Amino acid sequence: MAATKNDDPDAIGETQTRPSGVFGDVPKPVIVAAAILAACYFGLEAAPARLADDIAEAFGFSPLRLAAAFAGGGGGLPGALVTLFSHMAIHASIGHLFFNLLWLVVFGAPIARRLGGWRFALLLILSAAAGALFFGIFHVRDATLLVGASGGVTGLLGGLVRFAFHRPLSRPATERGVLPLVDRSVIIWSAVIISMNAAVALFGPSIGAGDADIAWQAHVGGYLFGLVAFPLFDGKPR
Repeated sequence: MAATKNDDPDAIGETQTRPSGVFGDVPKPVIVAAAILAACYFGLEAAPARLADDIAEAFGFSPLRLAAAFAGGGGGLPGALVTLFSHMAIHASIGHLFFNLLWLVVFGAPIARRLGGWRFALLLILSAAAGALFFGIFHVRDATLLVGASGGVTGLLGGLVRFAFHRPLSRPATERGVLPLVDRSVIIWSAVIISMNAAVALFGPSIGAGDADIAWQAHVGGYLFGLVAFPLFDGKPR
């Protein structure tokens, strides 16, 4: 995939010496994140249907519930804020889970190698929260429920765009090898990614969605957070 190619000679040396993950080339933090998401899904599948529905409703993100909590109702603000993060552990179907795990590995592996475990996890979780907030802007009066790790996964993609296209001889970058937001490749890839997600609003759900709607706003919100905030997580000079 072009998004993971890096022509930086230093990056080539790093590729040769990077530690192997527990599944071949996949870093351990990515495997752990994937295992947690899978365990949550299959745990709910094994639970009684009524209990699984209650858990999904309690920990899925509802923009209406958050708005009501800020207004002094809706069961309390702390509980509503928790759902900004907890919704990513719940998936609507096995297809929904599979595609999120697939892209978690594709986008998350280079991010985890570069950032390390805890920075990778923090970027993933905060991107999911940002995606939920962006989703909430469009559904503030709706009782709809947002579930899934898609916002966090697209946040990893946003971070990837900031460094995976670095070619030092032809493109400007910081001393850490992070492309500026105004770089041509960053702008083009961002336009493509945002347009593809916005197209869901016109053409409907895609493969793996099942009967659920695609929360494209959460994808865009997570992506934008990862894109803009990535340098804050990238503490290692390149």
